[in-house]
Formats: sequence, structure tokens, C-alpha cells
Amino acid sequence: MHTDDVRMTAIRVMMLSTDLQPGGYPLRLMRLALAVRERGVEPIVGSLAPRGPLHDELERAGIATFACDARGGHDATCLVRLARHVRTIDPDLIHAGLFHANVAARLVGRLDRPRPILTSTITIEIERQWHRWGEALTGGVSDLHFANAPSVAAHVRDDLGFAPDRVTLLPNGIDCAAVAGVEKARRETLGIPDAVPLLVWAGRMDPIKDLPTFVEVADRLNKLCGAHALLLGDGPERGRVEAMVVERKLTDAVHLAGWRKNVVEWLKAADVLVFPSLTEGCPNVLLEAMAAGCPVVAGDIAPCRDLIVNGRDGLLCPVGEAAEFAEAASSLVGDSNKRLFLSRNARSRVLVEHDLPLVVDQLVRVYRNVHLGRRGGL
Repeated sequence: MHTDDVRMTAIRVMMLSTDLQPGGYPLRLMRLALAVRERGVEPIVGSLAPRGPLHDELERAGIATFACDARGGHDATCLVRLARHVRTIDPDLIHAGLFHANVAARLVGRLDRPRPILTSTITIEIERQWHRWGEALTGGVSDLHFANAPSVAAHVRDDLGFAPDRVTLLPNGIDCAAVAGVEKARRETLGIPDAVPLLVWAGRMDPIKDLPTFVEVADRLNKLCGAHALLLGDGPERGRVEAMVVERKLTDAVHLAGWRKNVVEWLKAADVLVFPSLTEGCPNVLLEAMAAGCPVVAGDIAPCRDLIVNGRDGLLCPVGEAAEFAEAASSLVGDSNKRLFLSRNARSRVLVEHDLPLVVDQLVRVYRNVHLGRRGGL
């Protein structure tokens, strides 16, 4: 299928992220790097921040990495180190993602010689106004800018002022075949009874994830039907979540398991994914749940509407309305036929629109076209 790609001369692509910590964009970047290598692309993956766990994983897989050792979001000295890496590596093009990496690539990516700069937006930014200003002010330097969902593309064009012909859609990819081969986790390893309904959430514990709503939903369903809840991840909101769990006397029913390498096995062990985020881009855990057959109750925000038709692929609820989230989750817990209907539709949709080989083929085509100087990349 990919014979023509492999026969062509390899393109050296510097793939740059703000950091290479587990979760979100860095994990997606790692999966893309591993996949494009099989399509005649030589990826070199790096971060502005110091080394993270994904540096080690990539190197074990035979992919070269680098780090710019930024001491914080305002450490401009990392730009000097990035410029040195660019000059040493001499990539054919740079593909950056996340705000700091985008701006850094635009500022120093062509200091040694001309080359295409590809950047990415993965979420609709509502928290950090200066991120919006920074993207808007520097975005014109990018030859092409990826958005991972239709709503994100509209945000980039309409709110940040990117030229429409410089914005292209690159969906998040999920390896559906790999997901299908994952065995479900054994609940007893975390002290969760098999007989009780299980709600799950996964991601970085940030304020935009609205974890207080998740905890309240867990509380309501624990009182209603003895449900347990599992949170997979970590972050600045963890302390707040732990305090809420203690305050509501839920320490035996709400399990904070930290980062887990294979979230899919827990999605397969759960009855419902409850996902109350206030803003997103194209949430990976939502796609993983849909591919894994775990029914979804998510916030009624544009990025979730990009993935879910309410009542067909999952259930959508007004953001912040814990009572409605709890009612929707309860309706799924109590109706196996409804869970099966939603999960089958969701799995089919992800297979058609987000299967990783399709996304990788599209990305490699963009790389080759911008390398050849074709405007728009497609």
C-alpha cells in the first residue's frame, strides 16, 4: 500500500513539542513519529522543555530526540538552543505543535536557511488570552497550520485570523486495530468490585476539565446505584479532587490511579466515560473510548459535537450541569441495549474518520507536497 512512499527519498522532519510528558499532544506526536517512519519520513522529535519520559520511549524505538532545556514558559534562552539543534539537524521541514513550540519554530526555524514551517492548534483556547495574541501575531510565518477538528479550524480562522488557505484539517488518529486487540483491565487490581457500575475519566487534571462536575456525578451515582469512579491522570487539580472526595466521603468509591500507560484497557473495563470538559480540541480519550466501545457522556461543546451526534454516537450534556450528566450516565448504566447501540455507532465513526493509517497517509502527503513547494500542502 505504501510502496511508492518508501521508494521516495526520505524527508527529514523535525517534530517539535513544548514538552514530551505523557498525555495529549506529546503522545499523539510520538505515535505519528513512529508511523511516518514507515512511510519514508525520517522524524527527529524534540521539546523546548527538558527531557521527559517520551524521549526515552522514542529513543528505545530508534527515533532520534533532542531537548532545549527551557526552565519555564518565559525562558527565551531555549530559542538559542533550538536554533543550534535546527542548524545541526538541518531538517527539510519543521512540524511544531502547542503554543510555545509553534512560536519558537516560527522565530528560529529559518535562521540557517529557508524551509517550510508547519504548526498546529489542538484546542480552542479560552484560558490564556496571551496565547491567542501570540498565535495571531506570529501565525503568518507558518506555511501551513494544522487544526485537529472542524471547530478548531474555525477558531483558528475566525478568532486568530489565520488565512483560510493556510489552515488544513488533520484529525487525531487512533490505531483502531491496536485498540481492538487490548484486553480489558481486571478491576480487582484497583479494588473495584466487578458487580458495580464503573464511571471513568482520563486526562491531565486541569481546571478546564471541570473535574468537580465529574466528582459530583460520581457522588450522585454512588448514592443511586453504588457506582464507583476511576480517574486516570494527574495534574494541578489533583489536590482539589482529593479534597472533594474526602469531603463527600467517597474514598472507598472514587479511585485516583494516576497516569496509566494503557488507558484503553480501563475504558474497556468501564461502563461509561464521563467527560465534562469546558473546552477541548479533538480529545484523544474520547476517540479511544469510542474505538474501545465505552459509551460516552460528554459536555455539549463544539469539539465534542465534532465527534458525537447526540443520541447516536454518545450523549451530550450542558457543561457544568452535574445533574444532567448524572441522569445521562444513569440512563446508560441501567440500559445495556442503549450502551451497545451508542458504542457500535461510535466505533464505526472512529474507524471511518480517525483510523491512524488514514491520518498518517494524509500527513505524509502534506509533508511531501510542502517539501516540493506546493501551496496548501494537499
